[in-house]
Amino acid sequence: MADLKRKSVRGGMVTFGAQGISIAIQLASTVTLARLLSPDDYGVMAMVIAVTSFAGLFRDLGLSAAAIQKGTLTHAQMSNLFWLNVGMGILLTSALAASSPLVAWFYGKPELIPLTLLLSTTFLIGSLGTQHGALMQRELQFGRRAVTGIAGALAGLGVSIILALHGQGYWALAWGSITGGIVTTLLLFALSPFRPGLWTRGVGIRSMLKFGANITAFDFVNYFHRNLDNILIGKFWGADALGLYSRAYSLLMLPINTLRGPINAVGFPAMSRLQNQSDAFRDYYRKVTTFLALVSMPFSAFLFVASKPVIVLALGVQWIGIVPIFAILATVGFVQPVITLWGMVVLSRGMGKRYLQLGFFNAVCSIIGFSIGLHWGAIGVAAGYAVVTYITAYPILAWTFRGTPLCLKDFSTCIFRPFIASVIAVAGCRVWQPVWGELMPVQGLAVSAILFMTVYILAIWVLPGSKLDFELLKKITRQVTSIRGIKSCAGIRT
Repeated sequence: MADLKRKSVRGGMVTFGAQGISIAIQLASTVTLARLLSPDDYGVMAMVIAVTSFAGLFRDLGLSAAAIQKGTLTHAQMSNLFWLNVGMGILLTSALAASSPLVAWFYGKPELIPLTLLLSTTFLIGSLGTQHGALMQRELQFGRRAVTGIAGALAGLGVSIILALHGQGYWALAWGSITGGIVTTLLLFALSPFRPGLWTRGVGIRSMLKFGANITAFDFVNYFHRNLDNILIGKFWGADALGLYSRAYSLLMLPINTLRGPINAVGFPAMSRLQNQSDAFRDYYRKVTTFLALVSMPFSAFLFVASKPVIVLALGVQWIGIVPIFAILATVGFVQPVITLWGMVVLSRGMGKRYLQLGFFNAVCSIIGFSIGLHWGAIGVAAGYAVVTYITAYPILAWTFRGTPLCLKDFSTCIFRPFIASVIAVAGCRVWQPVWGELMPVQGLAVSAILFMTVYILAIWVLPGSKLDFELLKKITRQVTSIRGIKSCAGIRT
């Protein structure tokens, strides 16, 4: 148990670092290629990506999660999962290639036929390394997994820049995507000890297929849930309103996903290992939830109170209309990261059916909130989303914890101090807003951040049980900064 905690903490920080590097690569790609390619090049690429993104819902079939969650996994089972992924990759590649004339006809652009044919191969390329990546995550080899993703991103960026400099237009983006996929897959093969064998009958993968089917169905439902707000705003309020909403949502979710993604990536395999150890399972969940609450809640609360200088500095004064939407969505980000850990809980317990049911319930409620708020435009949709998030928190968590070692008291205890301290810090910043609000954006943001964090830390300090929070953060920091721990997580002998 102690070794698992050390590996998961260090693995989480390696994943955090890798995601930070990936974001830096994305920003470098955006800044560089935007100066070499035209908006039309990006538009042509986006037309095909709209089709490949939907097809991508079925690429994995949930088999990676099934492999990670499985208590005992044999080589024969892994081999069968590998061939199932490859078969699905071949099927999707063939289907997308065959539909390329239809894609070109729909958009009225004949040049989309060869572009769709090329990008269809990404499904086959990716399927070859899917189970290798899943095995790395299952074995908590996050250093190796990070290397494959970063190397693929750098290779893709390099190819895109070279081809863009030679005037290849949207082909630069397409070949960059293909190159990145090939490099990632080759490294997955090279760094993983798994070598697939031949297909074997009767090795017991039926339950894993059923588990994966529930995850795929969830992804299908969640795809429309996550995109319906954009569709409704674009349809009824036009491109300007959609631009404001989508930019606010993207800006808010970038740092939240950077934080939440690595925690889910590490927590899922760790909790899967502990699924039959009730006390250890509960203890691990409480530590993960407490850590996430201590970091994400004050961060979102600060974005709420300082939304204006954040928007002005990040996007410019021409985007000042985004401020109220951003502030409302920040209230969603205040609780959403800790609530959505429900997915990690039910998946690690092998509850694929409940995962789908909870996803469907959440999607239906969100759609109702979007539809009601649509009357007031993008702000109304954001407000509807926020209201639904808070209303559905109790039933979702109660449903999640049923039949597990967890209860609602575990959740409320973990978030109590960060929740109260964040609210107090928001109030303190509001009281002094006439002072820092009149400063220039940079100075105002700096002063408000110092004020917010000072009040937050003091509030945490005086609340009962704060010693446990500080001990947890201290322990995580010590484990993360351990050279031996970093080497161990990266797969280096010590």
